[in-house]
Amino acid sequence: MKKNDFLENIDYSQTSNLSIWGTGDKDTLELLDKIEIRGKWLNLAAGDGRYNLKLLEKADSVVASDIHKGALAKLCRTTPEQYKAKLHTKAFDLTKRFPFEDGTFDGVFCSGTLHFFPKEVLKGVLAEISRVLKPEGKVMIDFATDVKRVFPDGSIWVKRGEPGYKLEEAAKFLEESFRDYKIETRRSKVDEDDVKINSHTYKFSCNYILIVGEKK
Repeated sequence: MKKNDFLENIDYSQTSNLSIWGTGDKDTLELLDKIEIRGKWLNLAAGDGRYNLKLLEKADSVVASDIHKGALAKLCRTTPEQYKAKLHTKAFDLTKRFPFEDGTFDGVFCSGTLHFFPKEVLKGVLAEISRVLKPEGKVMIDFATDVKRVFPDGSIWVKRGEPGYKLEEAAKFLEESFRDYKIETRRSKVDEDDVKINSHTYKFSCNYILIVGEKK
């Protein structure tokens, strides 16, 4: 197994009930508490559910999606019983057309994923988010920039094909992409933190952009 491929080989059934990505970033969690979340929401690239419970606590229903069925199985397994009736899951590749009708959702949330895609792919993903969102629906995303992963031996790991967005470049691109939305943006950062995936450990840090938008 190549070092650059180990994130695609996670066996979620062998991980603890906690998300492998931790409890969530402070500013993202605070914003989820603050904004109005109602109706039907899509948690795009939900992974094993780091933020999903926050959505379930406020929305009428949540569709958690991911390309990895194992991640969604863990998400279902670890969801408290009182919220399971509100939870639905759908496995699909978000770089393809989403398997939903136009205007399906009152809100779309996506965290920790969109920065992996080059701009030409990202434009398609954002267009699909807009397509499945109702008029006046909300979108909330975070977008990592200046990502740095350092292994214990000091070597730097860059995910294969990762564009490596810088903060100002990404901010300009996102503002243009959401020009048809009423948006609010915040900038924050993740200080160096230990991450352990399977038998691999590295220190992760980044800047990131938080966007909350309302579709006009």
